[in-house]
Amino acid sequence: MSENIRLSGRMAAIAEAVPECGVLFDIGCDHALISIALLKEGKAGFIIAADINKGPLQAARKNALNAGVTDRMEFVLSDGLSNIKLPFCVSDKKTVMLISGMGGKLMERILKEGLEKTGYVDEFVFSPQSMQNDFRRFLGRTGFCIINETLTKDDGKYYFIINCKKGENSCLSEADYELGPFFQNKGDELKKEYLSHKLSLYENLSKNKAITGEQRLENERKLTIYKEAFSRI
Repeated sequence: MSENIRLSGRMAAIAEAVPECGVLFDIGCDHALISIALLKEGKAGFIIAADINKGPLQAARKNALNAGVTDRMEFVLSDGLSNIKLPFCVSDKKTVMLISGMGGKLMERILKEGLEKTGYVDEFVFSPQSMQNDFRRFLGRTGFCIINETLTKDDGKYYFIINCKKGENSCLSEADYELGPFFQNKGDELKKEYLSHKLSLYENLSKNKAITGEQRLENERKLTIYKEAFSRI
């Protein structure tokens, strides 16, 4: 890999959502492309890149070496936060934790098992690739407050990027859990496209005679949420 790090649309949006910080914990870093880009841009001072698998972590080391940033990185073989040592301070600037590129249930497990360590982190950036609704519920009942969300699209798929701090639950309605508490604050074409996509999905399910009982009721509930959201944007 060359010194210039090329990020996919999803990864570039995640990097944009990461606030300037002294220390970043990149949990599930894979090849550490986001981390390296953040160091090159000067958004992060020092990064602890962690992954459960040796192969990606070795690739991350190689990428960091080629980019000339190994002096500002530490690499940790870790299942979630299990081998992460906190507090970790090399700066008086904020400490940020990034967890992305995995499903909501796995992210929930990682946070649940390492919950005591999250108290040392100033801000969190999460991008669950599935079960966003359940993940927002988990955040709300576990002491996390959503402070911003970004919707992005990459290779035909939609991704939510969630910025959090410790605090009271910021989701006040079913629509907040489904779309995020900031979704309807500002309309844009991507949000309209996303809502149209979801409306089409749930409308087609409504026509499916094979679904009955609770599944049909849940589908109708989701359809109502997306119809109301679309009417407001």
